[in-house]
Amino acid sequence: MRSRASRLVVGAVAAVALGSVALGLASPDGSVGSSDRRSAPTAAGPSAAPASTSPATSASTPPARGPDLAPDSARGTWPGAPRGVVGADGTIDWCRAITTSGASEAIAAVGREAVDAAACAAVRFAFEHRYSRLSLPRRTYAPDDFDSVVPALDPRTVADVYRPRITRFVADPDSRHAGEQLGLVLFAARDTPRGAAHASAGNGHVFYGPAFSARGYAGRAVWTDPTWSTVAIGLDRSTTPPRIEARLTASASLPVWSTTARRDAVLTVPTRATFVLDGAGGDGWRISGWTISRGRVAYGRPAER
Repeated sequence: MRSRASRLVVGAVAAVALGSVALGLASPDGSVGSSDRRSAPTAAGPSAAPASTSPATSASTPPARGPDLAPDSARGTWPGAPRGVVGADGTIDWCRAITTSGASEAIAAVGREAVDAAACAAVRFAFEHRYSRLSLPRRTYAPDDFDSVVPALDPRTVADVYRPRITRFVADPDSRHAGEQLGLVLFAARDTPRGAAHASAGNGHVFYGPAFSARGYAGRAVWTDPTWSTVAIGLDRSTTPPRIEARLTASASLPVWSTTARRDAVLTVPTRATFVLDGAGGDGWRISGWTISRGRVAYGRPAER
């Protein structure tokens, strides 16, 4: 990137570590930092009572839960999303629940409609790409696994930065650094012992279903309960036309199974991000750079619905 505001950063996900990396369009130009946001893990609840050995009756309780399938509370499109964001047909319109601050300079330069569209593009990247089904751990990846991210990015960023980083990650998916460069939440296969029935989610938790498959989330959302802040807007005048800076914090929760408490749980991943968006192409705002840092993950009980 030619300016400080145009840095590209990727926040990776491993169970409990912190990290952020700032990168330029063609080469790294930033510093390593971390979010100052912290979430304390919720204490594990009581263990589930042992199953009865008496014959089943018509009034018997449902079978005990286990780590094979995520709970019914994870059904639907983004469970826990703000009212009005998810349509009756399951489509998402994040723009309905976005507010901005500090946007007067940018509005004067590019107009209110353009500012709102840029803010929406930043939030969409967080909840359509950073938090996605691709987050579930895998042993291997293919380059086209990341094709859905490409339309959200400026074409020059894709060619000069993103495609080469995809190639590096696919070649070495156990590399924490290579995963961090992609801006997505990607849980690592390296944290799971070979032969384990379920992939590790860290701290006495596992992902649902057979290890390194998505079968435990069939008919369920991988991420739930999205939250985000007011989007703070700035103007980057280092280019003509100027670019928009959008700063926000966000979080989402992924259903997991607590092997110690033997109950459903969630793993919540917080994010702090600054996106630089370029509208010069005339086909909407595309992300040309970002700085993303990830706070400490936290474990807790699923929200009641």
